[in-house]
Formats: sequence, structure tokens, C-alpha cells
Amino acid sequence: MIVILAILAATRAFPLGQTSPPQVSPDQFHARALSCDDPDGCRSLWDIIRSCAITILLCTWVSVHPNIPSPDERWPRVTVRRVGLMLAALFVPEVMIGWASKQRMAAVELAKKHKGEGWTTTHGFFAIMGGFMEYDGNRPIRVLLPEQLEFYSLTGNGGFPRIAKEEIEDKSKGDFISKSLVIVQIGWFVTQCVARGIKGLPITELELVTVAFATLNFVMYLLWWDKPLNVQRGVRVYKKRFAEEPVDDGQVEATSSDGFWGAVWEALSELPATIVSGPSPGYYDDKPWLFRVLVWPVQKPFYIFAGDDEEYEMRVNTFYPTEWVPGRMSFAVFTLSAVTLAFGGIHCIGWSFTFPTSTEQTLWRVASVSMIVAPILYMLLLRGDDLWTFDAWFSDTSHVSLIFVYLLGRLALLVLPILTLRSLPPAAYHVVHWTSLIPHV
Repeated sequence: MIVILAILAATRAFPLGQTSPPQVSPDQFHARALSCDDPDGCRSLWDIIRSCAITILLCTWVSVHPNIPSPDERWPRVTVRRVGLMLAALFVPEVMIGWASKQRMAAVELAKKHKGEGWTTTHGFFAIMGGFMEYDGNRPIRVLLPEQLEFYSLTGNGGFPRIAKEEIEDKSKGDFISKSLVIVQIGWFVTQCVARGIKGLPITELELVTVAFATLNFVMYLLWWDKPLNVQRGVRVYKKRFAEEPVDDGQVEATSSDGFWGAVWEALSELPATIVSGPSPGYYDDKPWLFRVLVWPVQKPFYIFAGDDEEYEMRVNTFYPTEWVPGRMSFAVFTLSAVTLAFGGIHCIGWSFTFPTSTEQTLWRVASVSMIVAPILYMLLLRGDDLWTFDAWFSDTSHVSLIFVYLLGRLALLVLPILTLRSLPPAAYHVVHWTSLIPHV
């Protein structure tokens, strides 16, 4: 992200509706980026890019809490799915907010239901993300959904699966301190932008977009606060037995942790058969070999991200749970509407910002309004759980049109902030002097 922003800024990509200004050398570009009339110091263009890139990375990578992968999945598939979630947080952050709120509600309900078993919200999240795996000896059988746990225990003897909250947190890659650091970084970025507004200093379009991401992801991060982060393996549970019997552990379970070269070797070993048969077998068998080769780079990552019914035997759906907690749908729609208005509203703050061309300013305004109108109209057209049913998303021409308008608006609001970096007002490089914000007594 940083490299892309730097290249686009350094090459002074031409604006829409206007011929590109004369090219300048890198030395001249650096000189212009550092030229401002603030005697107490300035920030450079690279400072702006770096700060925004780090904050966006935290918002779209660190704040997303994926579900637990299948026991036999290697790191390349897990990484592809994680990148898919990052892109979803980048292009459709409202969907991620909806998923996080749905999981939060379900986790709280599970904690209430199993309060007598010592369950907390963390236990609820752990069950929802596929944290309990049925085993037969040392062989994983299937992932268990929360409603199936009544018939299982940690050993096969005894009652409901009981596991300490500390044991679950020990599996998490994030703790209170690491999560707090993310909140501090995001909060610090937003505070600097607010301070610039108070002092009358220009805020770049890239910074405004970053504030919008930070706001939504702050909400998402709070919703997932009790959810373990990046857990790679669930807890073994066994079906209850009528008699007290010891569990035969058998042989030590074979894992897929062969490291980088093991994953590379596995991929290469499948390459000859893939070349002969053509990629995407079972999906486009009736299509020519060349067509299957061309569609494979798009189809394969999507398949890894979405999965299929057979794969869901060993892991939960990427966006599990698929249904809302009964009686909470109206509250969820209200929350999503408020978040959508806030997200689009923050972009509308740039309505009167200085743009290199009037065309870019008009595109910004249209895209900002579409970020508010399209999601609200879409939620009004769909009812109940249809809001989260993929088939319903594309069941009507009006649905597809609204999705298309929304995605075009998102794309515009991702590209325009990068293009505007080529022509920033000199005051945009001024830094905030915090002592000047302290009222004089």
C-alpha cells in the first residue's frame, strides 16, 4: 500500500478531465513536498502517506478477527482467506460491521444460556468461530456448532464442555495490551485530524478517508473485543459415553505445519495434474481448457474464501453465523443504518475541500452521497435475514444496481484520495502545534 501510494504520488498521475502537469524530477518533487512557510517545521508528503497507510493497515488487517481454519489447511489458504477479509473491510466495511455485530449478539446469548457452566462472552465467541472440534481418538471428525455441544464433553466422560476463559485467551494472538495499542494508534490519528480542523489547517482527502475507516473499524474492534484473534486450532471434544471409559489418544495427530517449503512442495506436486486437466475442475468442466486457465486466478481465491458444504464439515462458514439472534434484527438494522450514515457523512466533510480539478470534486461529492443512499435503500428493499443471504443480493435488478452503484462509489473514494496527493495546498504540510491548543489563562 505504501509503495503504491508513493509511486502514484511521485509520478504525479494526471487528474480526470485535465491534462497532467509537467513532469518533475524526484528531487524537485521532494522539494515541493517539503516546502511550506511554517517556521516551526513541516511534515512531508511521505509522512502523510505513511501515517495513513499504517492506520488503514491496522483497520483492515489487524482489526478483522477471522474464524478458525480447518485442521488440515495450510498457511497459504489461511492467508488468502485473511486477505479476502481485508479486501472486504476495504470495499464493504458495512458488511464487516454487520458480521461483527451478529457474532457479538450470538456470543452474548450463548454466554447467558450457559452461564451455569461458567461461560463468558469469550466462550460464546470461541464456540461461534468453530472452537470445538469433534474427535474420534486422534482423528478430527467435524466442527461442532454451538447447538450441538450439549452431547459432547472434553473427554467423553462428564457434562458440558468446560474450558477456562484463560485457556481460550491463551490461544489468541491478541491480548488486552495489543488491542489497546491498536485503539491508541487509531485514536491518535483521528485526534490529529480533529486538531488540524480546529486550527484551520487543511486535511487531505487521504486522511479523511482514513478517518472514515478508523471510525468504522473502531466500532468493529469493540464488537470483537472479546473474540480471540487468529486462533489456528480448536479444542478437542468427544461424544458423551454412558460408561466411564478412558480416552485412547492413539498416535499423535499428524499436523499440516510443514512450514513454507512443505506448502510449496505440495503445490508443485499438484501442478502437473492441474495443467493436464485444466484448473477449476468440477465448475467449468464443459468449458475449453483455455477458459478454465483464465478464470482460475479469480475463481480459486474466491473458492478458498467462500468454501463449500464439504469444507464446512471441518470449519464454520467464513461469515458464520448466518442467522440473526431472534428479536434483534431491528436493532441490528438500526445500528447498520447509523454506521452507514456516519461512514458516508465523514466523506461528505470533504464536500468543500480543495481538489485539483472540478471533475474530481464532483466525483467525490457524488460518491460520498452514494455511500449513504445506496446502502439505506438496499436495506429497505430487503427484509429480515434476506439482508445476509447471498442469493437475495442478486435476486432482483434493483438489488444489483444498488450494489453496483455502491461499489463504484467505494472505488472512486479509494482512487481519488491518491490522485489528489499530486497537488496539495502548502498549508497541508504544516504540523499541529499542540501547545497552541491549550487555552491561555
